[in-house]
Amino acid sequence: MPSNIRQQISLLVKLQEVELSIQRTLLDLSRVEGRTAELDAQLCEFETAVESGKAHILELSKRIRALESDLQTVQGRVEKSQEKLRSVKTNKEYQSGLKEIDDLSAIGSKIEDEILAGMEQVEVASASVKDHQARLNAQAGLIRAEKESVLRDAEQARRRLEGMRADATALTDRIAAEALALYRRVKAKKANGVAICPVSAEVCGGCHVNIPPQMYNELQRVDRLKNCPNCERIIYWDEDQNRSE
Repeated sequence: MPSNIRQQISLLVKLQEVELSIQRTLLDLSRVEGRTAELDAQLCEFETAVESGKAHILELSKRIRALESDLQTVQGRVEKSQEKLRSVKTNKEYQSGLKEIDDLSAIGSKIEDEILAGMEQVEVASASVKDHQARLNAQAGLIRAEKESVLRDAEQARRRLEGMRADATALTDRIAAEALALYRRVKAKKANGVAICPVSAEVCGGCHVNIPPQMYNELQRVDRLKNCPNCERIIYWDEDQNRSE
């Protein structure tokens, strides 16, 4: 361990700051994919509503055209039955012809009702599509703009990340192996990644527990690295902070 412990502490503090920034940046980047997927889903929801509505209108229109074809067929049969009725010779044939016409007319009437109902459904569906299209037109631009912003911020974060990793490497190269190994061991045990912290007014900045007065006095000599007896973090006496207090 080099004799300049004060310098080693300063380097460890800087390394921790950089590594915590790397940790926060990685967390932000891990959320990018989820956010862009969420934005894509929002846009897809609007687009699907429009396309689904158009498909429904198409099916209704096909159904109406099929009904209109059926109606023409029925009307053709009614005309033929009416023509045939003119040439019947017996009352029985006449009554039978009338019944056939009535039955066909009832079928035609039912088809006409179905056509009217279908046309009403088309009208309702068209209004719904128009509403969804308006919402799509209003939101699509905003959603795409937000996605572009998220991706742009992510790219900038990746570039910053490269710089921070380079800074971390440069710092580790300047830290003594023993000090760095101690820092790594402590950090591996801490979920928040804080392995080194200052002591102020005899209180550890990591766990906020008082350290023994003798250890506090020893810290001020800055002659070797020490660990908090409670949380085991590397602790140091911050001259500037303690002077302000």
